[in-house]
Amino acid sequence: MNLDPLSIDVLLFLCLLIKFTAAFSNPTQFTGDVSINCGSIGTSIANNGRGWIGDIQPKSSSLLQIKGSSTTSTVVPKLISADPVPYKTARISQSQFSYAFQVSSGEKILRFHFNPTSYKGFEGFKDLFTVEAGPFTLLNNFSASLAAEALGVDSFVKEFCLNIQENQELNIFFSPEISHLLDTYAFINGIEIFTVPASHSYFEGGDVGLQLVGEKSRVYIDSSTALEIFHQVEFKQSNVHSAGDFRGLFPKWENINAKRKNNNTWKMPVDVGFKYLIRVHFSELGLKIARNGDNKFKVLINEMIARTNIDVVKESNENKILWYRDYTVKVRGNKKEGKRDILISLQSYDDLIDDQVLVSGFEIFKLSNSDNNLASPNPSPLARDSASNTITLFLFLYHRNAIADVAIAMMSLVCIIGYNLREIREANITDEENKTKPKPKPSPSPSPSPSPSARAERTCRRFSLDEIKLATKNFNDALLIGRGGFGEVYKGHIDNKQTTVAIKRLKSSSKQGAQEFLAEIETLSELRHVNLVSLIGYCNEDGEMILIYEYMPCGTLADHIYKLAGENNTCSSLTWKQCLDICIGAGRGLDYLHTGHGVIHRDIKASNILLDENFIAKVSDFGLAKLENKSKLKTHITTNVKGTFGYLDPNYFSTHKLTRKSDTYAFGVVLLEVLCGRPAVDLKVPEDKRVLSKWARDKISMGEADQIVSVSLRDEISPNSLTTFVGVAQRCLSDELKNRPTMSQVVSQLEFAIEQQETKQLSKIAA
Repeated sequence: MNLDPLSIDVLLFLCLLIKFTAAFSNPTQFTGDVSINCGSIGTSIANNGRGWIGDIQPKSSSLLQIKGSSTTSTVVPKLISADPVPYKTARISQSQFSYAFQVSSGEKILRFHFNPTSYKGFEGFKDLFTVEAGPFTLLNNFSASLAAEALGVDSFVKEFCLNIQENQELNIFFSPEISHLLDTYAFINGIEIFTVPASHSYFEGGDVGLQLVGEKSRVYIDSSTALEIFHQVEFKQSNVHSAGDFRGLFPKWENINAKRKNNNTWKMPVDVGFKYLIRVHFSELGLKIARNGDNKFKVLINEMIARTNIDVVKESNENKILWYRDYTVKVRGNKKEGKRDILISLQSYDDLIDDQVLVSGFEIFKLSNSDNNLASPNPSPLARDSASNTITLFLFLYHRNAIADVAIAMMSLVCIIGYNLREIREANITDEENKTKPKPKPSPSPSPSPSPSARAERTCRRFSLDEIKLATKNFNDALLIGRGGFGEVYKGHIDNKQTTVAIKRLKSSSKQGAQEFLAEIETLSELRHVNLVSLIGYCNEDGEMILIYEYMPCGTLADHIYKLAGENNTCSSLTWKQCLDICIGAGRGLDYLHTGHGVIHRDIKASNILLDENFIAKVSDFGLAKLENKSKLKTHITTNVKGTFGYLDPNYFSTHKLTRKSDTYAFGVVLLEVLCGRPAVDLKVPEDKRVLSKWARDKISMGEADQIVSVSLRDEISPNSLTTFVGVAQRCLSDELKNRPTMSQVVSQLEFAIEQQETKQLSKIAA
């Protein structure tokens, strides 16, 4: 049967009519997906065939109500977009207005369409508003103009996911910011609401929760949580199909290769200061490979191992095949910092399997915080022709007084220029800083205190000396918890004694002088990881060099493995499982430094591994840290030798060439300290036993590894776990740099040692 074009159009119209009739067939609520073309009347068809309902006199006003004061408008200029629906018209107002939807219960995706341009009747006004859905703040002080400019687009969408309860009305509020400086308004071009299929539920972990990667705490995603869809990426892979039909759920899926840090790692920018849900979708080919070859692989997020020995077949059952895995991670930092990257990596244990074919894509969702808030600051605009408009809008965003606003806006521009110039200078700095500098002449007045960079000052709190004296009761000896060549460490309380901190006061004559003081601030202000100690702030007043850290109540690893041995104390010996967990945590922190930021610690030792109340390991003391020189095609940094005797890499000591493998060597010494229960250098023992690394390696080479194990561990550690642990320690201490493993490989082997230890314990229980 041949159909003429008119017949085809009639059939298409009838299909759309049936669709909309079904959407409104329930007299009390929407049951299907709904697309609202704001500011229009009747039904509109987009270029992709999707039907949109106008919000002016909709067919069923009881299911969609518009409240508050608002009007409709159309764009002034000719549309750049090839599709006018829904971007030609808008609902717009200088007062709050809202949409009230009667929808069925379940998980709903809310998609907001924005076309920030000039609208009739609102020429010269600025869009600046808040969007709320039920109890959740989705956008706050939001400027669609700034967002579009930062993205380099003319129109865009923002997507969110909510779990609507039974008989719950969905209310969406648009509230312009009140300003005496600017004429502001709120607007929306299009709203879509559609249901998430049960097979793709994002709230299914609500009762059990998902463990945060690198932490012991869990995240519960339930109806009290809202999600923002940040990234949905499908990989371009020939002959690779998705195991689950997730691509058709969201038309926004990016059919692209995500930005790759290297061949096996993808990095995606996200807002700072939130937790994120990461869903990794397995490919059909990946599942088949897993079934046939029992292939196992591991998932790493932000260089932390999120899951090891994942067998996709074992994650499936007869009733439900799990095509994806969910993980949660927290991106710490001040929200004003803007964005940081989430790194996602999946590695197969089989060298013959291409890691990239195991997965078909991933999704990243931002989770609302405890205040039911998903909002982040507006992005920094690109340098474009609209600079004057951008400055005008910034005046209101950050200040109320008009005169002060102008001054600060101009100062901000100067700071931006100064910042860029300083970045150029810093990129050209060589290692001249390591050369010997003449000592300054003594002065009766205190020397000027070193000051950190503007970037560090933005992310790190500056304390006054009076605050520090109050926190430590004027450096009372009763609060002294540590002492070394660098100075003294005090336990203190800040913020009206609400927070306990560790306060390190550097000696003015300390070898760890101004350069190391600044290095510590600059390094830690840029780093956020569960296995790195957090720097809270600093004080550089009256010649003082003071650092304030989070307090670690369980002291250092050295305290537990040998410093407290033989003393009258209540500290119990660490179990072998605790030892392994601590080594894995410290290894993850070190791996994050190397692969995430190109930082070489240069002073890894047991006394620089701190333990919190849950015995979570935190790498500390970054005064000697060095940043790899990424501008040169070199694998090392030539620098004067610094570090601690007993942990120094012999290769670094003899050649002055510093590499990541120098940290690996020091970590190998730490592993031996844990195993043997003695320090790297012990002058109290016979000369042939004083240097731990030499004595232990000699014993191991003679097949006497069991004789170097600490007495407290000998009856507990399993032979297989011991063999694996000793093997990785040996490789870390290899004389040849190329034979030393990466820290990621070290962590994997230590996790294998834990599995072997747990197997022994299970065997005992079974017996």
